[in-house]
Amino acid sequence: MVTATNETSFPVEVNQADQAAGVIRRYAYWSGGAGVIPLPMVDLVLIGGVQVKMLYELAKVYGIPFSETRAKALIGSLVGTTVPYGVAAMAMGGITSALKAIPVVGTLATLTVGPALGFASTYAVGKVFNKHFAEGGDLNSFVPEAARDLYKKEFNSARKSPPATDAATTVEEVKKAK
Repeated sequence: MVTATNETSFPVEVNQADQAAGVIRRYAYWSGGAGVIPLPMVDLVLIGGVQVKMLYELAKVYGIPFSETRAKALIGSLVGTTVPYGVAAMAMGGITSALKAIPVVGTLATLTVGPALGFASTYAVGKVFNKHFAEGGDLNSFVPEAARDLYKKEFNSARKSPPATDAATTVEEVKKAK
């Protein structure tokens, strides 16, 4: 357990599940922000980096050894094995990223599709790995093909309605969980 403080400075204990949920939300929003970057393909590279950093933080929450190389391979494999979702999201992300070079159309793509796909993909990756780590798994025991359905479900869920992320909501969630 980690002790945090809420807006009135009262200590609140936060368990691993709550810590992990905060990590996932924070990095999903960072990925959504990366989707707004107006330079073609730079957004995709940044989103990949954000996802690797998120896995590092999740591994830390659960006390699991981390390998950047392994994490990159697993993320690529997870997203790549979720046909049509992974391929469509990556293709759409690439198309959206390339469209940024076109005046007006690029601006619209930058402000709408890119952030939504970045957020949803990172959120889904985080939820999949969080479940795996919470069940005692680690990076070496993760099988991307076995996580395909959960990734699809979480990706679609995040596209439809992103979760709340402000600190007050997080503290309230912790209080209600007690």
